[in-house]
Amino acid sequence: MQTHRPTPPRPGNQPRRRPDAVRGAARAGSLRSLGYRECFLWISSILVLALLLLALGSGCGRSEEPRVAQAAVEATGDSAAAISAPDSASAPDSAATDSLAAPADRGGFLSRIFNRNKEKPEEEKEEAVPVELVAAETRDLPSYIGATATLEPEKQADVLAKIDGTIRKILVEEGDLVREGQILAVLDGAVQRVALEEADARARAFRGDLERAEALHRQEFTSDKDLHDARSQFEQADAQRKAAELRLSYTEIRAPFSGQIAARLVDPGRTVAVGAALFTLVDTEPLLACVYLPEAVAVRLSPGQRVMVRSDRDGGEEVEGEVVRVAPVVDSRTGTIKVTCIVRERKGSLRPGSFVRVKVETDVHEGVLVIPKRALVPEGSESYVFRAVGDSVVKIPIIAAGGNDTLVEVSGGLEPGDRVVSVGQGALKSGSKIREVKRHEEQSDSEEEAETADTTSRFDK
Repeated sequence: MQTHRPTPPRPGNQPRRRPDAVRGAARAGSLRSLGYRECFLWISSILVLALLLLALGSGCGRSEEPRVAQAAVEATGDSAAAISAPDSASAPDSAATDSLAAPADRGGFLSRIFNRNKEKPEEEKEEAVPVELVAAETRDLPSYIGATATLEPEKQADVLAKIDGTIRKILVEEGDLVREGQILAVLDGAVQRVALEEADARARAFRGDLERAEALHRQEFTSDKDLHDARSQFEQADAQRKAAELRLSYTEIRAPFSGQIAARLVDPGRTVAVGAALFTLVDTEPLLACVYLPEAVAVRLSPGQRVMVRSDRDGGEEVEGEVVRVAPVVDSRTGTIKVTCIVRERKGSLRPGSFVRVKVETDVHEGVLVIPKRALVPEGSESYVFRAVGDSVVKIPIIAAGGNDTLVEVSGGLEPGDRVVSVGQGALKSGSKIREVKRHEEQSDSEEEAETADTTSRFDK
């Protein structure tokens, strides 16, 4: 296989010069080596510069138009004044006025952009914030201490079986209201009935013996001892008859007091022994709440003092109660005293076993300035409120001296009758415009919307 080897240049030979066509091709290759990207950048820069020059030129040209128009109007007005009547000079004046007003609306492309940016803040107007207002008032403010408790019934008992027997009937179920002495269940009392019949027959026999002994004693045919023995035997037999009647009555299970069946613990046909629990009966009115308060607070309480009881399931509705007992001893382990409160009126979901929050009134601040607690705007260690002044608000600092869950006592910066923002203060600042919205108006609007939606749905159907 033969390989091609390049021929080395001969010594002494001079390099040949390229012709003009070859040099032109080399220059074209160097231009292409610059790349299309550099060419595109150069062309774009030239176009942008041309557009800027065009925009500036149009602005300057338009700015000169009013001056030329004004000069033309003046010349026309002078010539017309020399030839025509004075009334004909009013037309050029109006034209001149229109031409003088035109520059405000004319200008170049850049001037219109800048003028538009300057006009935006003037067009934007602050909108009024919808808020709810409430007036500061002077009133008595009670102070409370809070605790938690579990409601307990005043009466609760397990109904037990007093004799052995088999359950024949169950007449009540869980949740039924019963009155005192009402029959709850019935046991099989065959044995007790037989015993009663036997005791009754024995008692009748001894009664006959006693009557004959008394008749003989009146005729002095028998001694006092025989009469005494006959009377004793009859009394014993009568007592046995009464005991048999009592045992038979135990076959009817009766309610020991009026209340509500909390649990049924047996079923029909079951054999129960003496002392077996059959039902659980509770008296749901009134209810008791036992709270444990610090000694320093409990010593200031007394029976009859008002308390407020609230369940989390009732949406915050409070029920009034009172203190009925304050324990005379202090728990050495916790340092607290047991305080028993009573709720006489059962409302909502209050029932035995419910978890409730109890507020015990400890003091009353008389004649203090109060506002709703939700009107406060805390910032760090200080508190502020927004006071309404006309259609705007002013942010002022206040001192909150104390209060309860809904009201707070304030001092400094407010006077009775001053209206403060209670809802909507999150979007406010000092000087903000406000629009008062009343709660009943919102409710009426929502009810109207619901009624309209209901009417529309029925029309669609």
